[in-house]
Amino acid sequence: MGCDGGVLDDIVLTAAEFVDVWAAHEREAARLALAARRLEVCGDWAREGSVSMAAWMRQHCRMSNRDASALVHRGRFLDKFADIAEAACAGVLSGGQIAVLKASCPLPVEPVLKVQQAELVAIVAPLSVAETESVAQAWRQRAEALVEVPEPIEPDRELSIASTSDGLVGKFVLDKAGALQFQQALRTASTWDGSDDDRSNRRRSADALVDVCAFFNANHLKPGTPRQRPHVEMITERDSMGTAPLGWTTDHTVIGTHTTDATLCDCVIHRVVRAGTAVMSCGRATRTGPIDLFRAVAVRDRGCRFPGCDRKIAWCDAHHVHHWRHLGLTELENLVLLCNRHHHLIHQPGWHLKLLPNADLVVTLPDATTRTTQPRCQSARSP
Repeated sequence: MGCDGGVLDDIVLTAAEFVDVWAAHEREAARLALAARRLEVCGDWAREGSVSMAAWMRQHCRMSNRDASALVHRGRFLDKFADIAEAACAGVLSGGQIAVLKASCPLPVEPVLKVQQAELVAIVAPLSVAETESVAQAWRQRAEALVEVPEPIEPDRELSIASTSDGLVGKFVLDKAGALQFQQALRTASTWDGSDDDRSNRRRSADALVDVCAFFNANHLKPGTPRQRPHVEMITERDSMGTAPLGWTTDHTVIGTHTTDATLCDCVIHRVVRAGTAVMSCGRATRTGPIDLFRAVAVRDRGCRFPGCDRKIAWCDAHHVHHWRHLGLTELENLVLLCNRHHHLIHQPGWHLKLLPNADLVVTLPDATTRTTQPRCQSARSP
């Protein structure tokens, strides 16, 4: 049924109704998590050959790996602590509070929580999630004092990521020393493109993290030249190179047209000829941006040429002004330095670059306005 006059028009709630519906949703979510745990224990999910309960839910419930795993782990937690489970199913504790209590209960302190769970539920029940976090942290410190928790050999650091159709999602935990390094790296890598920069703080932080990774990839101390890229497999069809190249990795993750286009600007290309699924020939590697030519471009540009950007050479890639896949030449007169962020930006629709004979770069924005930048090394300008 369409949106006009259909069931979607009835999805209107008052503020009070929304609160009630959400509370009912969380109660059912707690029961569903417990049901998932009971199903996991009985093993019915394995009859069709699934390797795990989460894998079974991904197949039969059309859940993402992240959501399936989260439901399984929440069910395991609630199954261990009956008082907390009853409070969740009754709506005494919210889903956010359950997540806080779960995160505050590492394996060594589980015996303490089993004894004190009823008391802890009574304390946090009327609190907000933020207040529950404060109480749970204080409880964890006292609980760890009651048990023998081995001192970690290394600082407590964790990173977990999962692939999605759009990229990656994940979470991390850093100790204080790691947090200082991380925050300083983001501050160093963060950019602001002036009043025209409409990115949110979260988007700027994400862009900064990508830039930190790109900086390391271009300047790592592994064997080879300072700009030797880590070997990343990307596959693209030859027939698509002149139109909109679509790339994918060897594990069949689609990269997307604009990311493929930007990657082809400065990479090492291997020719692989196939006949069906059989590999018939593997040609020699061809670098689209030789290191000596990159150095020549770097001497001229001295950093990112995007208007207003002050990123230095180490942050930059060599970008083909006339795109390489459109037979643009890999030569000084067709290359400019762009930092990772702006390199990917100008591969988006609506952006256009023109490198003039005197090495001025004219940047045309999607709204048709233009800006011009000059090489930082004025001595490199042609007369």
